[in-house]
Amino acid sequence: MPPKLTKTIIGAVIAVALAAAVSYGVISQQTADQIQTKANQTLQTDQTGSNPAPQQPQPAPQDPSPQAPRQPGASPQPPGPRQ
Repeated sequence: MPPKLTKTIIGAVIAVALAAAVSYGVISQQTADQIQTKANQTLQTDQTGSNPAPQQPQPAPQDPSPQAPRQPGASPQPPGPRQ
């Protein structure tokens, strides 16, 4: 999909959502205007030059390195602290 069409669709969706929010009293008209202005500014900014090329995920290794065999009777290490 061309970037211009994508931006137009996103702008239209934002406008409809803001209109519905004002209609139901969720936000004021002033807030909707501020959000719409910010969205328009963001969508008008040409970001094609600043977008990095999409990175492809690195393929998983075909042969995972074998783990050293455990010695009989050795207790497994407790898991580290969770973050």
